Amino acid sequence: MTPNETEATDTEATAAPLVSVILVSYNSGAVIGRAIASVPEGCEVIVVDNASPRGTGFMDGLARSARLIALPRNLGFGSACNEGARAARGEYVFFLNPDAALAPGALDRLVAAERAYGPAILMPSILSDTGRPMRKEGSILEPVPRAARLKAEEIAGDYCTRFVHGAAFLMKRAEFLALGGFDEQIFLYHEDDDLALRALARDLPIIVVPQAQVSHSGGKSSPPSWGATFAINRYKKRSELYVRRKYGRQPQMATDALRLAGGCLLALATLDMHRFMIRAGKLAGLLDGPQAPTGPGRDREL
Repeated sequence: MTPNETEATDTEATAAPLVSVILVSYNSGAVIGRAIASVPEGCEVIVVDNASPRGTGFMDGLARSARLIALPRNLGFGSACNEGARAARGEYVFFLNPDAALAPGALDRLVAAERAYGPAILMPSILSDTGRPMRKEGSILEPVPRAARLKAEEIAGDYCTRFVHGAAFLMKRAEFLALGGFDEQIFLYHEDDDLALRALARDLPIIVVPQAQVSHSGGKSSPPSWGATFAINRYKKRSELYVRRKYGRQPQMATDALRLAGGCLLALATLDMHRFMIRAGKLAGLLDGPQAPTGPGRDREL
């Protein structure tokens, strides 16, 4: 146990859980309580805080106990997930975004599916707060045209996919660690795309279990601001370039730069500052290049 990790209770120390639920926090105190409250009793809950400037006072008001791993600086989403997985004691690890919540029985259904199908990455059906499905159908390396995507009436049970939605998924802890966890060169975004490709290369299936459900607010893990929107999209583009080059998919830099610059001008012309910050952030990330992405706590605050 590291000096930055809170002590477990005597009961937690002696009773190994079946599932360890891992949440990564960065100024997520306003939403993470709902996520943690949705975790069934008997599961281990681990919160890995990425040196939140607002601190970790939210831990005092939680509805149930949780272990805190307070990182000395913001290491990024994937690195924080890896820290949580290494500290976890459960046979399974379940990664859950702080702005998401488990429906009753979701974890039981995912574990049952893994035991029925064998080693795999298991994903619940992820729904927006309005009930709209948020299926991951495509990635930066494998785009899927909208016309080719699954329709709701075509889904009649568990099904395999090629894509991992990083907001919520379960797998055996040993399998996750054997895969190498998330690539720690990726600071923010596209860690799940990279994990999916490495899983498929090892013939590890990715299975969606629609009867297991998670609601996901989306984009509410940290307080919104124009500066945060710019920074997030800058890191997102850096990560995209890194993943593309990792798998030998060279990006069209000039074409992308012209498209993003045009998007910035259009957003300014329509006084849409949110869209401008998205396009400007991606353009800045494109100009940064695909070097190992640095993040808040390393070069600047988000």
